Amino acid sequence: MTIAARIAELPATSPGLGEDRVRIGANAVVVLDGASGTDCGVSVSTYVDCLADHLIEALVNDAAAPLTEVVSKSIGLTASVLNLTPGHAPSSTVSIVRHRMSTVDVLLLGDSPVYVAHHWGMDRLSDERLAELGLPSRARLLRRLATGHGYGDGHNEIARRMPREKAPYMNRPGGYWIAEADAEAGTHALVYSYPTSEVLWCVMLTDGVDGPASHLGITMEDLAEKDEDGLRETLDHIQHWEHDTDPEASHLPRFKRHDDKTIAVIQFT
Repeated sequence: MTIAARIAELPATSPGLGEDRVRIGANAVVVLDGASGTDCGVSVSTYVDCLADHLIEALVNDAAAPLTEVVSKSIGLTASVLNLTPGHAPSSTVSIVRHRMSTVDVLLLGDSPVYVAHHWGMDRLSDERLAELGLPSRARLLRRLATGHGYGDGHNEIARRMPREKAPYMNRPGGYWIAEADAEAGTHALVYSYPTSEVLWCVMLTDGVDGPASHLGITMEDLAEKDEDGLRETLDHIQHWEHDTDPEASHLPRFKRHDDKTIAVIQFT
């Protein structure tokens, strides 16, 4: 059995490649959502390119390797190739859907969710450990947006504090785990497995799609039925809604007016 994936991507700014990445192999799909970088000299775009390539290569070369091992080794290789040190590197979420023997495996590191449709319903799988920390700057930004303060200087001032506020919790027990330069993070990824016979399809999203789609009533069932043109039209619709209807994020508080948007719809053939 192989994986068939329909993909749509829309960078937050155009033209531009953005900082989301998708890689597709015969048995796996990888989705990354790069986070804001540092002054280490390596761009987020370079980091996610390198990490995505290492991940899909590892998944193709060893279809049975534990997913946490795949992620740990790929983070370590990326850090080595790009000469990165923990705490001074770009970072990224990692989501993987893989078919292995009689199971469909899902890995999550960071808040890029995967929806799994099966015979008894649908599961939304996500890693919410960062959000659950309740960091003051994150909560304050969302409150300001919800009350109509928009993306002015006050927003930017608080946003600049967020990396410093998160830093003591990144890749630490009791904090949150993310792909960066510490290979140990991969061992703390969340992994789920389903019998292949019970899985109908999966939808992988980055958070630039997930929140707006839910807010606008776009269901995963809707996305699962669309071809690639339909998926791209959905991303365009969300982007236009953000620009025209909710430019200051008062209807749907979000850290950026526009974020990179990626959808991967997966079926097993």
